[in-house]
This record gives sequence, C-alpha cells and structure tokens, in this order.
Amino acid sequence: MSKFVFSRDILCASKLISCQLKGLSSTLWTIILLMVFVSCSKDNEESKPNTLKLDPDEQTSLLDSLTIETFTFSSNGEDIKGKIYLPDTYETNNNLPAIFLIDFQEQHFTIATDEFEQVIRGVLQIENFEALVVTLNDIPNIDAQPETFEDHRDVFEKMTIYVNSNYTNNTSRTFIGKGSEGGVVLLTLLNEDPEANIFENYIVTDSPTSFNNVAIDLNQNNSVQKNMLNKKLHFSFSTSNDQAICQALINSFEEAQYPWLEFQSERYLNSDYENTYPTSFGDGLEFVYKQ
Repeated sequence: MSKFVFSRDILCASKLISCQLKGLSSTLWTIILLMVFVSCSKDNEESKPNTLKLDPDEQTSLLDSLTIETFTFSSNGEDIKGKIYLPDTYETNNNLPAIFLIDFQEQHFTIATDEFEQVIRGVLQIENFEALVVTLNDIPNIDAQPETFEDHRDVFEKMTIYVNSNYTNNTSRTFIGKGSEGGVVLLTLLNEDPEANIFENYIVTDSPTSFNNVAIDLNQNNSVQKNMLNKKLHFSFSTSNDQAICQALINSFEEAQYPWLEFQSERYLNSDYENTYPTSFGDGLEFVYKQ
C-alpha cells in the first residue's frame, strides 16, 4: 500500500497552486492534487531514509540489556574468539537458527562499530522470532578481496561447526555482511558445495564492484552448482555503489533463474554506504525470516 508523506514544502506548494487555480473546475483541481500526491508517494517508496543508527550510548545500553557470551574456536590451527547473542528464551529453547555476521574494519570509510547490535536489533523487530547472532569478538583490520574470500569463509565455517556443537542443533544458518565482507558472503553462496551446505540464507549489502564482477561472471558462465539445496539471497546497494554494476549483478541472477534460489534486491536511493546497513540488515532479515 502506498504511503503518502506530506512535508511543509509540499503543503506550501499546494496552497500556492490553490491560489493560482481558483478559476479552474473542482474536477481539474482534484486531478492535479492526485498527480502531486502520487508522485510524492512513489519517491518515498523508492527512497528509504535511514534513521536507525545507534549512537555510542544507545549501543552500550542495548548490549548491557542482552545476554552476550564469548567463546573460542579453532581455525587452521589458530584460536579465534567469537561472541554470541542469546535470547531470553534460550534457556528453554536452544534449537534456534543462527545468524553469522562477518565484520571487518572499513578500509575506505568510517569504521562502523555497531553492526553486531544492528543485526540483533533486526532480529528483535521481527514478531514472534528468536535467533542467535554470532560474530568475531573483535573487528579485525582486514581488507577482504575476491581472491582471498575462501580464507574468510573457512573461518566462519569453523565458527558454524563450533556453534552447532555447543549452542544449537538448528540447521538454519544465515551469513550476513556489508561492503567487502558482503562480497565474501556473495561469493560464498555462489561457491557453495551442496554436500557441505554451510549456510541457508545470505544477506549482502553494498558489495563492491570487484566482488560483483566475479559474481556476474559466475552466473553468466554457468559456473554455479545446479543441485543446491533451497536458499535465499537479499542483495541491496546504496548511492555510494556503482549503480550500473549492481543492476548488472541483479540481472545476472534473474537471468540465471536458479530453481533453488529465492532472490530479492533493493536499492536505497536516499542513503549512502555509511548509513544504509541498519536499514538493509533489518530488511534482509525480514525477507529471510518473516513468514
């Protein structure tokens, strides 16, 4: 359903139009108003301004009110620390889906420190839904590249094994990330081994051109496994990204018509890279989990 948002400028404009159109018939006046309102409605449907970023006090307050545990798992002989959010109902229901956030330090933008909290917030906004949220305990200073995505994927594969062994038996796992980390999520999907089936759902925000071009090639060259188990992908991008390449990526998924993939894309016309993820994380989680 369309939403009509009336700003002060729009109301002033309507008054001006009213004064200038006193001689027009009421029918023509009604038509003009409808045209103005429908136009405003479409603009607001396509542009979702972000108002969900957490300031440091809100971030601390949210974490203090939640149950967060730390744990240590092993990957390639190295001990790595992770952290996990446990819902209040976890004591009586430990068969919950798990959401794995890949979060590295930004290389070309202001470092976002609240991605873990924003994923939790997205979970809490879904009615009658509970999930574990898992990520690395620290935010490593890593510049992920397409040629090394397997190294990062392997770390999170080992993390899923640990979480499945110690926190949940649920096989529903979601991989989520933005920027280059979103690119790792994207290439993990397209290189999944049906026999291993690490993740079931994928949420990608503003993956860069370097990753998107690789994904386009994989789709167009029929390099993706045909017999995957059913999966979901939510792909989104902001004004900071290459619009043409992102659209080409979307087209490549639509043309591939993978029978195992439920795909949704979203473009945020009124938000840049540094401000989109709180909204896009929530939208992606809603797409994946809302029934």
